[in-house]
Amino acid sequence: MYCVEVLRTEITLQQHMISASSEAAGVSQRELRAQWIDTSAELLKRLAKLQGALYRLQAYMLPRIPAIDPLALAAAIRRANTDVGESPGTDTQLTRVSACENLLVPRQ
Repeated sequence: MYCVEVLRTEITLQQHMISASSEAAGVSQRELRAQWIDTSAELLKRLAKLQGALYRLQAYMLPRIPAIDPLALAAAIRRANTDVGESPGTDTQLTRVSACENLLVPRQ
C-alpha cells in the first residue's frame, strides 16, 4: 500500500505539471511554445508510466488486501504520506518513488 499512495501522489503532481505546462505553452511566445509542447509530451509519457505502475500494483494487491493486517496497511499509508511530503527532489524521496515506479515492471 505504500507504493500505491506514493504513485497516487506522484500522478496528481504530474497532472498539475502537465496542466501548468499546457497553460504556459498557450501563453508563451512563439519561440518558446515548441519547447513547452515538448515538455508536455515528456510529462505525459511519465504520467502514463506512473499510471501503468499504479494499475499493475493495484491488480496485484487487491486480492491480497483481506489477508494483510489493517494496522500495517494504515502504517504504510501514513509512511507514504510522510515521505511524499518531503521536499521534492530529495534523494530519499526520489529513490522511493523510483522503486515504486519500477515495481512489477512487466518482463519483456
